[in-house]
Amino acid sequence: MPHDAAPAETPLPAPRHLTIPTRDELARIHREHDVRSRNRLVVEAVTACGCVAWVVSRGGPPASLETALLVGVAVLGLFEALPGLWAANRKRLCDIRADARFGPHTRDSLLASVARVAARLGLDAACPVYLVRDKDVNAHALPMSLLPGIGSLAAVHLNRSVLHLLDETELESIIGHELGHVFVVPPLSSRWLLLHTAFAAAFTLVLADLLGGTELRYGAPLLALWPARWLAFSAPLSQSRVTEFLCDECGAVAVGREAAMTAQLKIALEQEARSELIEQVLEARIKGVEVPLAKLLETYEAAIPFGGVAPDEARRAIREGIDRLAHRDRGLSLAGFWRYLSAGHDADHRGLHEAIASGRAIRGVARTTVGPRDVLSGRATLADCVAAIEAEPTRVLVHLPDEIEDRDGTHPNTSRRLLSLWRS
Repeated sequence: MPHDAAPAETPLPAPRHLTIPTRDELARIHREHDVRSRNRLVVEAVTACGCVAWVVSRGGPPASLETALLVGVAVLGLFEALPGLWAANRKRLCDIRADARFGPHTRDSLLASVARVAARLGLDAACPVYLVRDKDVNAHALPMSLLPGIGSLAAVHLNRSVLHLLDETELESIIGHELGHVFVVPPLSSRWLLLHTAFAAAFTLVLADLLGGTELRYGAPLLALWPARWLAFSAPLSQSRVTEFLCDECGAVAVGREAAMTAQLKIALEQEARSELIEQVLEARIKGVEVPLAKLLETYEAAIPFGGVAPDEARRAIREGIDRLAHRDRGLSLAGFWRYLSAGHDADHRGLHEAIASGRAIRGVARTTVGPRDVLSGRATLADCVAAIEAEPTRVLVHLPDEIEDRDGTHPNTSRRLLSLWRS
């Protein structure tokens, strides 16, 4: 199943959005968001107290198992992400075998990196850092506390793929970025989980009382969780992007601007390569391979390594995996026939066609004359790359959707991250 060649590249019809807030603007926007969050916290605390006073004035909640269950669901609903994290295939760095290696990294080198970054950011100690057995090129932070400075649930998660892809200094920029989410610019609302929990519980009791005598009272925790979760975890897009820029600065403070920028370039190149491989899987599905899409995506997952993808080798492995699946499901066994009936038509072909067309359109956009490969190979400098981004706004750095337009996303694209790091 040949992978279609990329179309001829042409510039965009209009310049893309490359505006970068100044350092002062970033700090001002972050302060403004904190003020709004503080005001919401005050309103939430007053509302929770009002709910408790109202319930008490009505004689208090009934002492029953039903009341306990309703309140329990409301409380646990704010912590629903934690069981998934605890059950995930992750391990604290300090619990990894001493002889384990992850690309150029060892357990001891990773622990030393975390300690160095924490010291450079002026932190007394870092939060727990976990290694996640995941091939997605990603890292993420969990900035959560029961109250400010009390009962921290914060953690940083590093996917194994990031370790295999980046060298020590580049990885430390990512660690600095994630620690920035936890300690330097964490959302104010995420540090008041006990308040959100009290609000959810009190609001649940009010709703259950108002809906008493009807079956609707069993939905009281869900109704209460909607505003509680919004207060705890929601953030406007502008705040999310500002936070990302500020956390990028934390990574640069930890290791220097150049390593932080090359880390972004490597990650962007890897994401570009993997997006083309996923497109190969989608093409196989719409070209008549009667295999469930989930199975095809498992083939993709098995074909890519931890770390950098060799595109030709990965395409061949995916093609061979798809051929094996198709051959197995072409058999005349009863089991094969049942698989075909039960899962053979699970894909939305219209959606797949749209996704493939979108990918081809993105690959048809002209690249900047100086790109990531030029910098990483030493043929050009970071200054050359930044100059090309600024001088060629109708071209993209890599073939990813957010490179064309990122104003609807929570994260700025790679081009704007590089410009921000270069100018900061």
